[in-house]
Amino acid sequence: MKKIVLPSLLALSSCGLSLDLIEKELPPPDYSNIDYWMAHPEKIDLSDSSFTGELVNQFDIPVFFVSPTVYFPKKKESWNLNPSIAEEKSLFETPLIFQSTAFNVAGFVFSPAYRQSAYQVYNIPPNPITTRSYDIAYSDVRNAFNYFIHQIGPQTPFILASHSQGTDHLIRLFQEDFPKALYGQLVAAYLIGMPVNDCEMPLPICEEPTSTGCYTSWRTFHTTAKVFNKYPVACIGVTNPISWNTTAVLADISLNTNVMYNENKPPLQALVSAQIKNGVVITKRPKLPGSMFIRTKNYHRGDINLYYGNIQSNLKVRCLRYLKEQNDYRD
Repeated sequence: MKKIVLPSLLALSSCGLSLDLIEKELPPPDYSNIDYWMAHPEKIDLSDSSFTGELVNQFDIPVFFVSPTVYFPKKKESWNLNPSIAEEKSLFETPLIFQSTAFNVAGFVFSPAYRQSAYQVYNIPPNPITTRSYDIAYSDVRNAFNYFIHQIGPQTPFILASHSQGTDHLIRLFQEDFPKALYGQLVAAYLIGMPVNDCEMPLPICEEPTSTGCYTSWRTFHTTAKVFNKYPVACIGVTNPISWNTTAVLADISLNTNVMYNENKPPLQALVSAQIKNGVVITKRPKLPGSMFIRTKNYHRGDINLYYGNIQSNLKVRCLRYLKEQNDYRD
């Protein structure tokens, strides 16, 4: 499967989608059935791929990855994806390849197929229908996470990772259903692509590259983009995905490594810089094959791909620090 991810996925122009969708009663996924896991250590799947030469599962720290929105239904289709249908479930394959693989250096990936909400929920103001749709999606993510915790066993450290809609669900998990007993097992949470209200987040933001038991988050825009923030800027948790701190200091483009844009071609180096401003991360337009077609100043779909190698490097730093801290504590 050949896919150039940034030109195609960054384009957010009108695609003629209808808001005339239908509420359908869909069977909930049974996460004791491995077929409802897009990625799972007990099967060979797309999350096992390596595109940068990094070895998979360097620390035996499992990763729970929640995919972004991949469901773009047409008129009269359901408000929620049906993971019982193979064609709809296969939509999760793209983020599995291009996003979940950024995290597999830590350990094997668990990623659920879930009844995620349609893209159209973002096109209209919240209402009872969109709320019910999002509640259905969240209930699946929560159930999958609980099964994940049961599978990895007590005391096992883990990573949480997500993008876009997946991040919304993990934020809610922390706010409503994350057991306090698990905080000591959390190495870090990478909550990417949606604003995190740090003023209401029970988990602290990662202030330094070596911080553990915390979360990172960013949204990527062009330097000249006009950004709408749903929270006060002072409350938005933002991490620089190159320097891995929360300062406004520019992280130079030379520090950007292994941008993953095509699974059949080598990753690119030094493509983008990163600087925190106005509650987001800003950078200049990436220059890569096909970038002339990028008209949007919102680089949402490239949040992970643009900093793919930097994420891998940071994961290794945090995993090493976490394991050292645990060993020092035991000693």
